[in-house]
Amino acid sequence: MPFAARGALEAQTSKSCAHRLLLCAALADGESFVEMESRNDDVDATLSCLSALTGVRVEDDGAYITPAKRHSMDDGPLPLLDCGESGSTLRFLLPMASLLGGARLTGRGRLPARPLADLMDAMRLSGAVFSASALPFTVDGGYRGGSFRMPGNVSSQYLTGLLLAAPAAPEDTEITLTTPLESAAYVDMTLQAMETFGIRAERTPTGFAAKGGGRYHSPGRVRAEGDWSSAAFPLCLGALGGPVTVTGLAPDSLQGDRAVTKVLKEIGAHVAWSGDSVTVSRGELRAADVDMRAIPDMAPALAAVLMHARGESRLYNAGRLRLKESDRLESVRAMVTALGGDAA
Repeated sequence: MPFAARGALEAQTSKSCAHRLLLCAALADGESFVEMESRNDDVDATLSCLSALTGVRVEDDGAYITPAKRHSMDDGPLPLLDCGESGSTLRFLLPMASLLGGARLTGRGRLPARPLADLMDAMRLSGAVFSASALPFTVDGGYRGGSFRMPGNVSSQYLTGLLLAAPAAPEDTEITLTTPLESAAYVDMTLQAMETFGIRAERTPTGFAAKGGGRYHSPGRVRAEGDWSSAAFPLCLGALGGPVTVTGLAPDSLQGDRAVTKVLKEIGAHVAWSGDSVTVSRGELRAADVDMRAIPDMAPALAAVLMHARGESRLYNAGRLRLKESDRLESVRAMVTALGGDAA
């Protein structure tokens, strides 16, 4: 190795946690403060959209969110929600925007081309009307909740959008999965965020169910966790040299990317915990076959580590990476090739 990375850093705020907590706060019965140590473009997109629907006051360490009210014709044109390039913002907000009386939605980059059909079809069955099949479009205020059949291997974000809106919907929500659920940890995070705001959605033998006709209850102040997805990159760097320490991480987090420490340990890196800090350093790295179904975003970092492992490694079940802001599988292949490795 030409160098050995060493040092310590604080984990960024999990955007996955922040998105969910912010939307629950907007549907709550009182003002909430969502504590965030840091923000990024995706979280800022959600905050921008919420500011068009309700009161938002951003502080250095988080944001105050006041309860949203239903839009009426007397309020003028429908609010414009610019989702930027954030697929989470768009998919999480869509059912909520319809419940609140409708909205105009737009986005940039690859967002207008990213999959949305299954969520829109489900909402249409529940009464929502869209002006177009892809961004930009307008959704009316017809969504009511109800019973849906949906594939579980397309995007867990569809399930999250329907579940987050469920308490405020006039009807109960029942979701039947027609294929096995991928990225289940992200749905678990949704259920956890809902429970933080006093709402318990249920797992059923075939999917999920949640009662409608209610409202979230503000906890007053709530903190978004440290982000395992971004922490994985310096931790993987530690596996190539180290020691590298990341602080501010929950060892019992529901975030699926927490599994990166398990993978690093299995391939021979040294992993050690102390409170909310995890340290990774180099060991005798060996090749492995890694199922990426639950942790697709870890592909770039793990590929960079496995380039230095003894033997041939395989990352599989990562096809959904082609549907992100860019074709991330192609980007991983190009990265490995540019660094002198061999990937196909």
